[in-house]
This record gives sequence, structure tokens and C-alpha cells, in this order.
Amino acid sequence: MMLSLLLILCFVCFFVGLVFFCLINHPVYYCLLLVLNSLVSCFAVYTCLGFSWYSLLFCLVYVGGVYILFVFVSVYSPNTSVVPYWNLEVVLFSLILVGVVVLGASVYFSFVNYESSFSLCTGAEGYFYVCMCLTLLFGFFVLSFIMSIKGGYYR
Repeated sequence: MMLSLLLILCFVCFFVGLVFFCLINHPVYYCLLLVLNSLVSCFAVYTCLGFSWYSLLFCLVYVGGVYILFVFVSVYSPNTSVVPYWNLEVVLFSLILVGVVVLGASVYFSFVNYESSFSLCTGAEGYFYVCMCLTLLFGFFVLSFIMSIKGGYYR
């Protein structure tokens, strides 16, 4: 019961993030919403499958790609001091609509908790995946460092 409520909450947060894509028009906020939605979907994958490798690899690949987008968009996007206006009626209607749809889907479907990590990696491959993930993390660090230099060629 608690697991299904947690999954329902994950899906509600995911669909609320998708609704915000319709209401926001700044590319930096798009990237932040992509990162938040990917983290929520990683958590949903972790709670459904019960194994962290799927969510870890999904998070590293997807969030890594969005992080690269975020770096380049933030570098080439001009700074604006305009505060975006949010239409409260549209936001409330969207939240209520998403809540009703997710609640109806949660009543209709039942969630199954099983562990199926045997097809992804064995015990010997785990260290290789950890090394590859650390290499990817180091690459993102170097990319952030290069893009933060103000007098360099890349900026």
C-alpha cells in the first residue's frame, strides 16, 4: 500500500513537471525541469524494480546529457531580469487534472514489485560500471571547468 502511494506521488510529480513545460518558456528552466523529471523517474524505476543499477545508469546518462545542455544553454543565454508571470488558474486546473488522471490510473492499474537486475549486470561487471560512471562524472567536471573560464576560447 505504501509503495503504491509512493509511486503515485512520483507520477504526480512527474506529470506536474510535464505541465510546467507548457507554462515556462526560458531554456534554463527547461533544463532544470528535465533534470528534476529525470530524478523523479529514476526514483520511480528504483521503487518499481527494487534495484539501483537501472536508476543509476538512467540517471547518469539522462541527467548527464541534460547537464551538457544546461551548460551550453546557460553560457549562450543572455541574462534577463524579467520575472515570468504564471497564470494561477491554468496551474491549478492543470494540477487538478493531472491529479485526477493519476488517481484514476492508480485505481485501474496495480503495481508489481519484482527484482529483475540479473539481466543488466553480474557481480563482475559492477566494478566496470562504477569506473565508467566515475569517468563520466570526471568528464562533466572538466567540461564545467572549461566552460567557466571567462577569458578562454570556449567561452
